[in-house]
Amino acid sequence: MPKRTLGKTRYNVGIFSLGGQGALERHKDEENCLKIIARAYDLGVNYFDTSPIYGPSEDYYGKVLKSFRKNIFLASKTDKRDKNGSLKEIEKSLNRLNTDYLDLWQIHHLDSMDEVDQVTNKNGALQALIEMKEQKVVKYLGFTGHEHPNILLEMMKRYDFDTVLCPINACDRNMNPSFIDTIVPEAHKRNMGIIGMKVYSQGYIFNPKGITTPWEALNYSLSQDIHAIIVGCDNIAQLEENIALAKSFSTISDTKKEELEKKTKKYKNRACFFRKEFGGYKSKDELEKPYITENFKI
Repeated sequence: MPKRTLGKTRYNVGIFSLGGQGALERHKDEENCLKIIARAYDLGVNYFDTSPIYGPSEDYYGKVLKSFRKNIFLASKTDKRDKNGSLKEIEKSLNRLNTDYLDLWQIHHLDSMDEVDQVTNKNGALQALIEMKEQKVVKYLGFTGHEHPNILLEMMKRYDFDTVLCPINACDRNMNPSFIDTIVPEAHKRNMGIIGMKVYSQGYIFNPKGITTPWEALNYSLSQDIHAIIVGCDNIAQLEENIALAKSFSTISDTKKEELEKKTKKYKNRACFFRKEFGGYKSKDELEKPYITENFKI
């Protein structure tokens, strides 16, 4: 697995990371989920992502990771906005994950400037993150969001975070402002680790008259100036195809990037549906039938 240094953490992270969604969030097939986690590690994945709100995801990780916990970078999150709620949440997360520390703890899905104010006030979630880092319960601190770049830019001003998790996909530059053109350069100025999500946009990045292959979507995202992507997978075949693509990754040209961006422009509301407040989809009807290639319901 190709590796990149995750900003100021100095951790050499594999460019493909396993997300805690997909099967790990939705499926009741525990055996399938446990196999996905174990297989990911066998194939060289060393960054594992999850969250307390991803259904049984943390529980599945807790059942598999113990034997190789020291060899991986484990990231979870808090969606609570206050200090006390976040402290209670990490206690539950550590128990579910069967570990006594996290490599990365993140403030999850910041959706507005009001939430930025909530989490950074004297009783906000950020105080819980700082306290846990001081107590060495967590090593690094980060935040995530996919609504609007300005929200994440404001968070960077409030504290010296180690990482940011944001959308990095082939439609992003069709949105104004884009995460690639705002968050990525600013994060580099601060030596932050940058993790990309929404690479496949739950299948909505694909379109018969646009992007039709996982190769296009994954190579576009990994050709940006980021450190890793996280992808949730539904089954072993899906995981293995993703990892095979990552292992054979080669940076695409600027001309190819522009070509892929143009392909997604006509259906940008679908491909960037997660930015609903700032220019994404206007009605649920637009999202009823995504075009998804075989094995890629991601």
